[in-house]
Amino acid sequence: MRFSEFQKKEVIDMQRGKFLGFIQDAAIDITKGKIDTLHIGDTERSLFMEMRIKDQKQFGYDEVVTIGKDIVLIQKKDAKK
Repeated sequence: MRFSEFQKKEVIDMQRGKFLGFIQDAAIDITKGKIDTLHIGDTERSLFMEMRIKDQKQFGYDEVVTIGKDIVLIQKKDAKK
């Protein structure tokens, strides 16, 4: 899967069933060649049609439960108890 396809997916918090936003960016561990952190944020449009990221959050890739066709489900580590 290309990262551009990954960015179009909605991110949902499994614990609360809450929409968190869309994947905006990712931090990659270059020594392992794997995704380390996902940067998730909600976007808003300004008057000039520029996209601005609003309230960006970071989640570890190990918190991803499943990646579906349209959404990514995330469960925080402390909520898995």
